[in-house]
Amino acid sequence: MILLRPFIIFITFVLSYIPVLQFVGLALLFFIYHVLIRNRNLHIERMKKVYETNNLSFPNLKESSPTIWFVLYMVSFLVLNVFYLYLVQQVGSLTFEEMQTFTLPSWQIYLFLGSFLLSWISYASLINRIDKDQWQLQESEISNKIVKNRFIKLRDGNVAMLLRIVTLDIYQWFLLFFLLRETTIHYFEDGTATGRYLELIKKDDQETQNESSTNDTAEKPAQEDLYEKITNQIKNIEKDERYSTIFSHVTSISDKKKAEEILEKLLEDGYIEEEEYKKLQQFL
Repeated sequence: MILLRPFIIFITFVLSYIPVLQFVGLALLFFIYHVLIRNRNLHIERMKKVYETNNLSFPNLKESSPTIWFVLYMVSFLVLNVFYLYLVQQVGSLTFEEMQTFTLPSWQIYLFLGSFLLSWISYASLINRIDKDQWQLQESEISNKIVKNRFIKLRDGNVAMLLRIVTLDIYQWFLLFFLLRETTIHYFEDGTATGRYLELIKKDDQETQNESSTNDTAEKPAQEDLYEKITNQIKNIEKDERYSTIFSHVTSISDKKKAEEILEKLLEDGYIEEEEYKKLQQFL
């Protein structure tokens, strides 16, 4: 893994607003996104080995790399910036009278709208894959007692893009700072940054046998048995841990309809609240 200090965000921010050094700032910015993607991929790959070795149900994540979204975001970002520079140069050469009648050609308008839409979709997808996927894995790790703390906060890519626009892109720098900080701390806690995760692969034979038996039962349970298993586990635990336990179970169910029915029953019986129910539904 490449572990960057969050302070690099401040350096990149400063360079991005110095005209003669903007290209350096842009290169560093893309490098930071590359590191976040690379670390995300390694984190999922290493924890998947831990789950497989210990017969745990791995969360239902999209394991393919979000690199394609990163490439699309870079392309759309560069097109928008070139278009902006071209427009500034074009408008700057006009007289006051010419500016009053100035209109953009249709192809330039379509180019701008298309690039903006692609930039929004690709950035939102990129943030979802970097942040949401790892948040989902973190919740599963907590449920399986691999880690104890929640460092990675759940964010939505579309909301992130909207906040970037509203804050004139200032939000992007805060988001990158916290993403670097949160993921790095989490990688140290679960051992994927230090190689300590390999210790989780070595299990006592008896433990492995017991966990294997538990997971074999959980793979194809009757709906009633699974519901009873979940409720028995969450009866005497705190609210946060209860949510993580439910999250781990329902996201490991391959049958979406069955998972939704179990969630509805948990809601009806008062084990989860309406807000938690809606949040869990998003990951089915």
